[in-house]
Amino acid sequence: MFRSFSFRSALGAGLILAGLLVLILAPRPLSGWLDLKVAHQQELQGDLPDAASTYASAAAKIPWQPVLWEQAGEAAFSAGEVKDSIAYFQFAQRQGALSQAGWMVFAKADQLSGDTTAAIAAWKKALPQAAAYASLAEIYRQQGDLPDALENWRALIAVDAGNANAHYQLGLLLAATSPDQALPELMTAARLDPKFDTSVQGLRTSLNTALLSDDRAYQLTVSGIALGGLDAWDLAGEAFRQATVIDPGDGDAWAWLGEAKQHNGQSGLMELQNAIFLDPGSAMVQDLYGIYWQRQGRAAQALEAFQMAAELEPDNAGWQMALGSAYEQSGDLVAALEHYNHAVALAPQDASTWRALAVFSLNNDVDVAGTGLPATQKLLALAPADWQSEDLAGLAAFEMSNLAAATPLFLKAIQIAPDQAAPHEHLGLAYLQSGDRASAYPQFLQAAKLDPNGLYGDQAQRLLEQNYP
Repeated sequence: MFRSFSFRSALGAGLILAGLLVLILAPRPLSGWLDLKVAHQQELQGDLPDAASTYASAAAKIPWQPVLWEQAGEAAFSAGEVKDSIAYFQFAQRQGALSQAGWMVFAKADQLSGDTTAAIAAWKKALPQAAAYASLAEIYRQQGDLPDALENWRALIAVDAGNANAHYQLGLLLAATSPDQALPELMTAARLDPKFDTSVQGLRTSLNTALLSDDRAYQLTVSGIALGGLDAWDLAGEAFRQATVIDPGDGDAWAWLGEAKQHNGQSGLMELQNAIFLDPGSAMVQDLYGIYWQRQGRAAQALEAFQMAAELEPDNAGWQMALGSAYEQSGDLVAALEHYNHAVALAPQDASTWRALAVFSLNNDVDVAGTGLPATQKLLALAPADWQSEDLAGLAAFEMSNLAAATPLFLKAIQIAPDQAAPHEHLGLAYLQSGDRASAYPQFLQAAKLDPNGLYGDQAQRLLEQNYP
């Protein structure tokens, strides 16, 4: 009887102890599951900062669900809390709970924090995702590591042969390093996505011209000029650098390398001086030398170089436009107009000469009725699909106080190029001048949005502050 009572007592005590342990330990995971439910709701409501911290709280309370750290990291990243995002991803990484998608976001967070080495390591963990190959290729290009950039674009194409952008980017890299191999990739890109067609056609023409010669330095220089025309100055600079290595005596290649360096935030003067030393009889070298001095605000040196270029090639309209620009910068508008008119006379079917004349007339209020307006009309005939033609014609009409003619021209320019700030700002001015303040307001807003750090955005912002306090 005594033993039976003792056994039952011990059993009862054990059950009580177990119950107490459940009561003590259960609230933490239970609280974690409640946190998880709240985090889901916060995320659905767009409250991402709170969702991130609540996911983290849930992860800490439910240690057998480490994937919640990744969810916390993704929410924090989406909320712009990069430092917290990295910390959460590091928790997930230590527990081996990061998915490939998580590694992608982790890499972006590392990149935003300035830790490129960590970002590269994270992108490698995200392979073979196509986006990881693309990100690696882009970062390697930014670092100037073109071989690794080439390798990753090729790897992306191996897993996604229909990726037009990958073919296009690979084609650009090849144009800078092996021009004879670039065209197949570029043509494939244009076939897969028509948006690349215009750029590819321009490159195709240049590459075909370059490949008519067996001179590799010449091939690279011509290809580099085409890349510069696409604003791919980092790649253009590499093409010019290789050209100077192959032929150290090529003045044009040195001059273009100097031009590329300026676009890439470097001086470029040493390369240009070397080009002048090697080939002072090259009009191209003189022109690029003049452009350098013009950017420095040294009108006298620019004029000297442009005059030399014009003497070397008197029938080249481009050098006449350069002279016009230099005289304009120096304040001699009479001489500038003479050279712009000379450029038009030399190349009357070249839209760029009429554009330069129109811009000069409108910017300086020089004979708008007799020079600027006719120049814009000629420009419309030569380049009707160019937004600048419509915009300049609209400005000429605006200057002549013909708002009825100006407004549809600005509208047409916007229709052709909705992402250009200039016609939005000009249309806003036309509406404001006509008394239609309501219609002007969104145009100024759009111009300010499209060009926040530029001339048109600045003008639009000031007009907003002045007219809509």
